[in-house]
Amino acid sequence: MLISPSLLHVKTRSSRNRQEPAVHLRAVGVTEGFNLDGMTAQQVLARLDVPVSQQGAEVIEWQCIRSDHAAMAEAGEWADLLDALAFADQDRTMASGGQRVAPLISEGIRAGLCDAITRKDMAAAGAELVRLEAVFELYPDVYAAAHLLAQAHIDIGCCKREVATRGQLSRDLLAESAAHFDAAEELLDLFDPIEEMSPLLAGTRYLLVRGIEDGAALCRDWFEDWCDIDPEDATVHATHAVHMLPDWFGSLAIFEKEARRAASITEHLTGKAAYAIFHLTARDRLGDMLPSLDLLLFLQALTDYQNATGCQHRANIAASVLSEMVRDYKKAGPTSAYQVTKARAALSDVLWNRLHEVHLESWAHGADSLAFALGEIFGPALKRGARIIPKGEGLGTRVPRG
Repeated sequence: MLISPSLLHVKTRSSRNRQEPAVHLRAVGVTEGFNLDGMTAQQVLARLDVPVSQQGAEVIEWQCIRSDHAAMAEAGEWADLLDALAFADQDRTMASGGQRVAPLISEGIRAGLCDAITRKDMAAAGAELVRLEAVFELYPDVYAAAHLLAQAHIDIGCCKREVATRGQLSRDLLAESAAHFDAAEELLDLFDPIEEMSPLLAGTRYLLVRGIEDGAALCRDWFEDWCDIDPEDATVHATHAVHMLPDWFGSLAIFEKEARRAASITEHLTGKAAYAIFHLTARDRLGDMLPSLDLLLFLQALTDYQNATGCQHRANIAASVLSEMVRDYKKAGPTSAYQVTKARAALSDVLWNRLHEVHLESWAHGADSLAFALGEIFGPALKRGARIIPKGEGLGTRVPRG
């Protein structure tokens, strides 16, 4: 049984007082608002003596898990794959960064299907679907096989629904999409996610809301079921957050209410982290923070979000988001002075106490926002010639002698 990759604990290469040689930090200088006081972005970045990589070890680990199980699927090792999938699912096996292993295994198994859908190659996607149908016929009593086939139907159904909105053969495509969702629902009715204690089944069933007629009425109940089974999984909250936005089943008021409710449900395990996950998801989806954001609650939730794993992946996400918030509040002018103070204090906490390696991929504006964040927090020391170094669990400064 393979539930972890050969490089499960791969770490970012680092050495004392130098950057990852594979990554050249260079500020582009085209992102509005990331201005520095008295120094250029390149001067700030030249003082950074900490490990820097394009991707963090966590993301590489996730890719390894997907790749290892994609290779097993190509080799037809279905008995081992289904055992691994069910074990990782019911065990709530967690990879680095808080990512559940079972969905990664599933994504690896469905890699060919996902690639075909990305290319909008419905013929190739159909061939992958036939392959998973054959697997389910071999293992009709195994819920992991039902999950794979149902998820494939949902993936294809969502793709056809998206294409249909562009107006070409929309009636036929919508009918085909509905048929895929019906097939997925029929499969999922065979197994109860609560009886199986399966977050994977609960998550797949939840995604039915995107294509069934009563999805809006069911999404909250199914979210609660999924959350009850695996309340610490950030994906649960992020997925529900999408459907609480106005372009699905929600509104700004409903979104805020659901974000607070999710945080209340899981507060005993992860603090207010769910509130941060909701608003981070909305920001990724819409490109900006929602006007309903409660700043103080969000800053506490962002700390809880990073504390839940203590990983550098989330530390980098938090630092990137906070750098943008400081930038945006400063651009808003004197009326946002209080918000600038609070966001900068939170950014200072992340950089001084939590972040000790840079994953450039996690910074939405790359080296520009990284240089801005470093300048905001370490600016006075940098102007005295200091260099930024790892210190404890975070970063610190050191002024070279002589």
